[in-house]
Amino acid sequence: MKPLETGDPTSLGEGRYRLVGRLGQGGMGVVYLGRSRSGRAVAVKVVRPELSTEPGFKRRFADEVAAARRVGGFHTAPVVDADPDGEPAWLVTAFVPGPTLQAVLARVGSLPLDTLTVLAAGLAEALEAIHRAGVIHRDLKPANIIVAEDGPRVIDFGIARALDGTSLTQTGLQIGTPGFLAPEQLTGGGALTPAVDMFALGVVLTQAAGGAPFGDGPSAARHFKVVYEEPDLTAVPGELREAIGACLSKDPAARPTPAAFLGTLTVRHPDGGSWLPEAATQLLPAPEPAVLPTPPDSPSDTAHDVPEPAVLPTAQASPSDTAQELPVPDAAPLVVAEPRADQSRTVTGPSARLSPAPAEGPQAVSGKPRRRRAVVAAVLVTSLAAVGVFVWQPWKDSAKDNSKDRAATPTGSAPAPAAFPADPLLIRQDTAPGWPATCHSVIARRDAATEKPVVLITGGAGACDTLPQWSPDRRSFAFTRSTPEGTAVWTANADGSNPRRITSVAGGRVSWSPDGSRLAVLRKEDGVQQLFVVGVADGVARRLTSGRGQVEDPAWSPDGRSIAVCMQTPSDDWQIHVVDPAAPDRAPQQVTRLPHPALDPVWSPDGTTFAYTAGTYAKGTQGDIRLVNADGSDDRELVATDAQEMDPSWSVDGKWVAFVRGPYEKPVIWAVRTDRTGERALTTDTAAEGHPAWR
Repeated sequence: MKPLETGDPTSLGEGRYRLVGRLGQGGMGVVYLGRSRSGRAVAVKVVRPELSTEPGFKRRFADEVAAARRVGGFHTAPVVDADPDGEPAWLVTAFVPGPTLQAVLARVGSLPLDTLTVLAAGLAEALEAIHRAGVIHRDLKPANIIVAEDGPRVIDFGIARALDGTSLTQTGLQIGTPGFLAPEQLTGGGALTPAVDMFALGVVLTQAAGGAPFGDGPSAARHFKVVYEEPDLTAVPGELREAIGACLSKDPAARPTPAAFLGTLTVRHPDGGSWLPEAATQLLPAPEPAVLPTPPDSPSDTAHDVPEPAVLPTAQASPSDTAQELPVPDAAPLVVAEPRADQSRTVTGPSARLSPAPAEGPQAVSGKPRRRRAVVAAVLVTSLAAVGVFVWQPWKDSAKDNSKDRAATPTGSAPAPAAFPADPLLIRQDTAPGWPATCHSVIARRDAATEKPVVLITGGAGACDTLPQWSPDRRSFAFTRSTPEGTAVWTANADGSNPRRITSVAGGRVSWSPDGSRLAVLRKEDGVQQLFVVGVADGVARRLTSGRGQVEDPAWSPDGRSIAVCMQTPSDDWQIHVVDPAAPDRAPQQVTRLPHPALDPVWSPDGTTFAYTAGTYAKGTQGDIRLVNADGSDDRELVATDAQEMDPSWSVDGKWVAFVRGPYEKPVIWAVRTDRTGERALTTDTAAEGHPAWR
């Protein structure tokens, strides 16, 4: 959730709904997190003001809202209130806590058969209820499906038709999402029917099984396959293949209705267990904390004298992690318990969190009874802090906070040197000589407490696996795989299981968005290597650069607002630039204008500094590792020897940098503190190792 912006409404419906944050934004308007007068969390969609002036829009919007309010069933988020004639128009739907299916697939990859059957049945029941009310969803996709503890929920249905005939569609914008559109939506042949939703259902379920029914190439190529070629269902379990294949029929009349589709399913819901695999259940909201007995003479004995807070603070998450989130209004800017370094994330505005709690997804927080729970939580935290279990720390400064180091350092003495990180390091391990001309590499994990790395990914004969990168939650990682058929980015679970191809790339390093839903990758357009952003769940790519200079080494900033790249410039050789992923038409902004090439830029965890490779291989001192402020100032040396150094990677706490030293043919991984002390080799055997990734 993002904070409200200047100009955003703060309430709607004559004060019935208080708006507390932004959940997302689309072609029709902005979706806010709201609270009813009783404290109930709701999702509020506010229509763009300019649409109200479009001929017929308000009438169509009112018709669609009226139809959507008739939708019932267990697997939808129903419309509960609306004002189609308002200035602006708006509608309110029930709030469903939980991640989107898009976020789940980004974390866990393909779903097992049992989970697929429950997902398929739940979505079919949702579509049956939607169609029974005379509504066509027209934009069913993983981002519009909430994964709840008791099954899926379909959201954002029943209002897309209101955009028909507006300036958005008249300028060529197809209502719906590329990759999920039926052939008749792409060709414009005939009236649209509920069968378009069944086609989208087939695509969603194929993706949930780990496949891409019409490939993951450019949109035009996929659209051609949708209209003229048969889908690829090899990833779909045999038990579901025929039913899903029927949904993907070119002929709308040949697709099953939701009821007919349901009749083909054998739902395998575990008795008394979760319908989701373990990795997915970890993304669900945490259960509401129990109210513990309050010690005698505590402030809660007089709770009626204590001002009531608005709500218990909850963890902030990105809109792409979850379609709806609970708010964090009016909370003091404090966090209880220092989070694991691999779970830290920047929170703007007055927000706080009671830890430990999952870093992904919102906590479900009831509006009742808030006064006593807040007081009890304060007493509980104070008691735990007194015995050293919890540590209070300002969340907004957590990346720079060294309170634990200060607490451990006697007054007046120098700070103790930063301990060597305990976090595992992903590496490329060469199983035979020949790199880089001939690749025999696998992805491995080097643990701090063991001497030999653990091999995670072996692509087999002809496969070259390189450049691993941890996902933000460290439950998975991405890597680049080259085979005789081409180069692609893949993901796998943290233990190397469930490897999954995402999309084709030109090669090079990839970088995760902070919310884990997208990857910054490199692709070639007209012979020039450009920067693209690709959805992890659906493989849909969007180009961010279009100049004539080559682009290398993308690195997403910790706040998600910028992607750093190494860009070739005529006058300055290779220098660091930043690209705004929200404004791809804006020219990349050059950050460094150094007297030496700036390669392999990587952001420090607090986003203030780049570590990078300076120099040119086999020339002068070859490569050195240097640091430079994110605004291009204070370029300084970290590691400089006569050997080649390259490929820096920050530790999770930002106090160490791993790097590679040695010739391309025989690289060795080293590490050094950012104060230039403690340098040590991490590679312990004769196998060459490269491409370290701590975060």
